[in-house]
Parts: sequence; C-alpha cells; structure tokens
Amino acid sequence: MPIIEEETEVSTRIDNIYEHKVILFNDDFNPFDHVEDCLMCICFKSQKEAKRIALEAHNKGKAICYEGSIEACETVGEKMGEEGLTVSVS
Repeated sequence: MPIIEEETEVSTRIDNIYEHKVILFNDDFNPFDHVEDCLMCICFKSQKEAKRIALEAHNKGKAICYEGSIEACETVGEKMGEEGLTVSVS
C-alpha cells in the first residue's frame, strides 16, 4: 500500500518593513525652512518632497514624513524630536 503524504498549508506572516510610520505634526514655533531642512537631512527627502510634506503638515495638522522598519522609524523620530519637531511613531 503506497504512503500518501497529506499536504498541509503552512501560513507564515512576513512583516512588511514599511508598515511603520513617522508622523510630523504642525506647530507654531518651528520655521518652515527648519522643518524642510530636517525632512531632507533626517528623512532623506528631496527638496520638493520636503516642501510638500511640510505644507501638508501645516495645512492638515499632520503628515507622514517617513516609512520603514520600527527601528528606522524610532531613529528618525528621535532625531526629529532632537531638532524640536513634534512627531509620533506608529
């Protein structure tokens, strides 16, 4: 009698490394140029992207400024905070 192997479905969860985000919040005390500079230097954004993100945060109250692994987001969030910007990591 032949041996029949049952197929079993194995499900694995692979975390998307971009499921974490750094959210930049609008404030009344940081100059627009400073926010743009931080977005370019810390979040690796182009000048055009930095301006768009800064404007979105200004107009809507918040904007996603970085996406990546939890470790990368925590590092970016910490550096942005050291520059006086208000951010959260989610």
